[in-house]
Amino acid sequence: MLHTLAIILLNISLLTGDANLAGGLMSVEVRNTTRNRTIATYKATEPATPASVTKLLTTGAALNELGPDFRFETTLAYTGDIIDSTLWGDLYIIGDVDPTLGNLKNGDPFLDDWLQQLHEVGIWHIEGRILADMSKLSDEGYNPHWLPEDIGNYYAPGIYGINYLSNTLRIYMRSGAVGEPAEVLYTDPDNVVIHSRVRAGKTKRDYSYVSGRPLVYVRNMRGEIPANRDTLCVKGDLPNPGLQLAQDMERTIRTAGGRVNGVPGYIMKQGEDMERLKLICVHSSAPLSDILRDTNWDSNNMYAEAIARYLASREHRQSTAQQGAQHVMRHWREHGMPMQRCILHDGCGLAPDNKLTAHMVVRLLEYMYTSEHKEDWYQSLPVSGESGTLTHFLEDTRLTGKVHAKSGTLTGAKSYAGYIERPNGEVWSFAILISDTKTPSTTIQKSIEKYLLSICS
Repeated sequence: MLHTLAIILLNISLLTGDANLAGGLMSVEVRNTTRNRTIATYKATEPATPASVTKLLTTGAALNELGPDFRFETTLAYTGDIIDSTLWGDLYIIGDVDPTLGNLKNGDPFLDDWLQQLHEVGIWHIEGRILADMSKLSDEGYNPHWLPEDIGNYYAPGIYGINYLSNTLRIYMRSGAVGEPAEVLYTDPDNVVIHSRVRAGKTKRDYSYVSGRPLVYVRNMRGEIPANRDTLCVKGDLPNPGLQLAQDMERTIRTAGGRVNGVPGYIMKQGEDMERLKLICVHSSAPLSDILRDTNWDSNNMYAEAIARYLASREHRQSTAQQGAQHVMRHWREHGMPMQRCILHDGCGLAPDNKLTAHMVVRLLEYMYTSEHKEDWYQSLPVSGESGTLTHFLEDTRLTGKVHAKSGTLTGAKSYAGYIERPNGEVWSFAILISDTKTPSTTIQKSIEKYLLSICS
């Protein structure tokens, strides 16, 4: 056993002596969780940028506080009176931060169900307005610690009390010869003004970027897309998901032959009318366990950020991004994690000034592995060579299917943290956080794979 440990400790040089990683920050810890023994460590208490490994903190806190069976709820209610199939008042859609409304994965078709609920209480026409109540969160939308070049893209959308259609705007474009301006064909939804400076390039990938202000239906585009494409879909963030939901609800009513006289709108602060609300129905999301699985498998920033802000909303009215991050930090501090050198500015890992230590992450992993929610937690992590963001990690190696972990990637940063299933039935917990390098993430990944394979020989 001592001989084996000596080899493992020696193999840390595969990381520390790797010229590709020179000059960067590195924090590493590997522990035999089954036997409660440290196997390898290198600057484990030094902070590094974790990227999406941050999602482990957010999803773990949510599982602990809410439980796997928790469901987000969106409420449909009204003010006024129903007379002869007509609502003489306003219809309210009251958000509770559900990140899955209208999503292809965790959401489900619900507008037709809402229409049926309206009919069952006697509402076929509305003389007032359809109002989306987004007051559960603040109106800041974007996290102020995200990079300007990220904000407004589909992976860095605004987060609100109502989130809808993954908060994603699809922009369909056509490109011609290299160097020529690309043409915007249409958008989905179709009510956003696009100012584009995107050109056709020699690139084979979409290198265009979208930006704009929260809640404003104007988006700017820049960058390049592949040349000579008849149609290419570029994704940005949906400017106002709550208003979009109200408009889609109005369209659903009209399509069924109903009438809505008022213009759909949204509110960020509840008024006196809320005291006179009459309930129609409550729409529930998928169970939290399903949502957390897709958060970690797909590294879904919108899900993670919404979950962090929801947790904070349980103690702060109109909670902010900062309060969401602070809540997650406090949760783990109160659960005994060594958070002294850790910094958290968001719930998803997009903020480049987040800092975590490998020691803290491994402690969290071991805590969750022995918690009452172990199975739901374990299943929320993608599997090496098989699923999610780990589909190509350790693919076609002896560790394929043996690692359950979360990956993280930012410019100059690549991290992995999770569990290794050993042939003898033992489980190892590990965290490898590498940041502040000029090395491509694919190269860092290969170095980490080589190290893990060496210690698991």
